[in-house]
Amino acid sequence: MSAASVTVLPRRTPPTILVVEGDVRTRCLVSDELRGSGFKVLEAGSAHEALTVIDAVRVDLLFIALDLPGAQSGLETARLAGARQKPIKIILASLDGEVDPGGLGPLVRKPYPASQVVGLVMRSLNWPAPA
Repeated sequence: MSAASVTVLPRRTPPTILVVEGDVRTRCLVSDELRGSGFKVLEAGSAHEALTVIDAVRVDLLFIALDLPGAQSGLETARLAGARQKPIKIILASLDGEVDPGGLGPLVRKPYPASQVVGLVMRSLNWPAPA
């Protein structure tokens, strides 16, 4: 008799996604959808909160709305986050489809279905869909 060989693949740690959105309902919908797909999700409601998280925790992908409340724009926050943590993937969301993301990452036009964000996150991180 011969023993069967079994290949054990290393377990991958789910990527950490930071969802930055001023609208609480939208932020919760997107975050819940991402968690349901197996991602570790952190949330922020402002540019200041987002940068505080970026300074404290390793984030694999930043999903950020450009229309954040306060003086600092989402675009400026995304640039700062990209400079503070490398490498970091960035996905931007905007009401204005004419915004130039300046090479930071793809732009999703609001309103968007949360499932569209999940698909874009999976493609950006090359992460497999849950079985």
